[in-house]
Amino acid sequence: MRIAIGIVAILGGLLAVSIALEDVRPRAEVVFAQASDCFTLDPQRMTYQQDIRLARGLYEGLVRSDPDTGRPLPAVARSWRASDDGLRWTFEIDPAARWSNGDPVSSLDVRAGLLRALLPDTAADYSGLLMAIDGTPEFLEWRMRRLAEYADRDVRDEDAAAALWAETEARFDADVGIACPDERTFELRLSRPVPHLLNLMGFPICSPVHRATLDAHTRLDVDTGRRIEDPGWTAAGTLVSNGPYVLARRRHKRDLRLERNPHYRDPDRIHSESIEAVVVEDPSTAVLAYVSGEFDWLSDVTVGYRTDLLEQRAAYLENHAAAWERGLVESSPDEALAALPDPAAGERRDIHAVGTFGTDFFHFNCRPELDGGRFNPFADPAVRRAFTLATDRDVLVERVTRLREPTAQSLIPPGVIPDYEIPQGLGFDPEAARRELAAAGWVDRDGDGLVEHATGTRFPTIDLLYSTGSSRWRDICLALESMWESTLGVEIAPRGQEQRYYREDLRSGNFMIARGGWFGDFLDPTTFLDLCRTGDGNNLRGYSSRRVDGLLAEADRERDPTLRFALLEEAERIIVEEDCPVLPICRFVTVYMYEPGRLRGLANHAMLDHDLALLQTSRSSGPAVRAVEATP
Repeated sequence: MRIAIGIVAILGGLLAVSIALEDVRPRAEVVFAQASDCFTLDPQRMTYQQDIRLARGLYEGLVRSDPDTGRPLPAVARSWRASDDGLRWTFEIDPAARWSNGDPVSSLDVRAGLLRALLPDTAADYSGLLMAIDGTPEFLEWRMRRLAEYADRDVRDEDAAAALWAETEARFDADVGIACPDERTFELRLSRPVPHLLNLMGFPICSPVHRATLDAHTRLDVDTGRRIEDPGWTAAGTLVSNGPYVLARRRHKRDLRLERNPHYRDPDRIHSESIEAVVVEDPSTAVLAYVSGEFDWLSDVTVGYRTDLLEQRAAYLENHAAAWERGLVESSPDEALAALPDPAAGERRDIHAVGTFGTDFFHFNCRPELDGGRFNPFADPAVRRAFTLATDRDVLVERVTRLREPTAQSLIPPGVIPDYEIPQGLGFDPEAARRELAAAGWVDRDGDGLVEHATGTRFPTIDLLYSTGSSRWRDICLALESMWESTLGVEIAPRGQEQRYYREDLRSGNFMIARGGWFGDFLDPTTFLDLCRTGDGNNLRGYSSRRVDGLLAEADRERDPTLRFALLEEAERIIVEEDCPVLPICRFVTVYMYEPGRLRGLANHAMLDHDLALLQTSRSSGPAVRAVEATP
């Protein structure tokens, strides 16, 4: 599809004038657009991809991930060592590591971040990732019990709340496998080996926090005994960070600007002085602004005509096939593209479909009852299997999304984790779907085309929840409505909610089926399988299986990598072939827009762990001469 350049120029000019009137800062060296505002800049509370992307610019953990291979690299810790049994880890803090106000990063700052992640007061969704640290499950249970006991007390005052907090810190130091022998040494004691521990230590939930800033924004609630934190500690001008950038500006639902951290431990890594993330919720507006030159990168292209744009890229590559193939042998795909001639009319080279370590799926609400005590037919795994078998994924990717994403019948994307074999899963089989539904007691007994139970109860109208803001989810839900109604004899009521309310309904269990998806956080099967572990903060379905929990627990204890993967493979088989708490649809394909050669530094690995410090454009100044010498 060709875009009307006149309209583009007008819109782009209006956007530029608007920005100029409100902010006198020069344009950032890298400007990218994202469809949603970040929900939080608190590293321990992050869940969503856009938040985690920004966290990698603001914060730095003990290690960081290589954006092209996913392997761990030194960061706040300049070195580490592990015991032979893999249960004790010692990290040496880099003396050059500094906070953005010049304070040294201490092992106590790392401890403070992990303590926050483990406190029920924080309500961190990812706290389950840390349960292998010795004593953490017991500490979490103890804190929750003591908070409940505090709430039942007759006398609750500031002294009582302070005493409970002092008791909590003492308990943490005594029972949890975290130690700081000195400010340059951080130690972890595990209850079981964790093969992906180093990757985990680079994840935002394990980021250190600047204790003085956080303490200044924290109070003890007299009524509950909990630590209450004012989210203002992450505001621009207040947030003290230790990554390559500092937060220079944040305007809710509008934009966020990062600028070079003058005290970053390795200034030569920083390729651009400033980066700006602009929120553009309307997909067409984002593309128009990109074409007008307002953005260097669209981080998620969702316009309905993106398939037409991708066809224009295919035409471009077909016309330069020989040169393209020669370039791939000698350089990266972006460099090979940049070396080709400029696109002709009807061609593009700035649109990129990128395979990811992510799966697009739908949640089934597995709770015994729905919100308000209503009957939940999806508490029965046979019903969930029926809906899975009644889903034609090929139709969804070829006629609805039109991106031809690889369809998914498993939870974990194949080929990304070496030596891990995914299960077969359940494919499209309408007859088997109807048999499963009948086995659960649901049959069309009166010939009206709708199924009823033996009690005479009609299958309840299905609440199919999705988030608005992208036509993708609406279109998929409408297609599923048609498939399921015609195959199974049920009634579907798609319900679109703005992102905020969609999240609230998802977390409260106010749905029957809901759109979902997950990007792996580290290169291990548990980054997906833990979503189905009983009690996990990201188990939004209320799914619980003793068999799956047992296999995951056994895998946690298994030292042999081959045997461990066999246990995890069986757990996934149960999840996608028997219990079906989720309905996998396809592998996530992220569509970017950027001009190769003009924007450099994007990650090449399927995990898409973009290191913001490496992004640069023709406006970027490049790596700087070391401006701040760290004191040993």
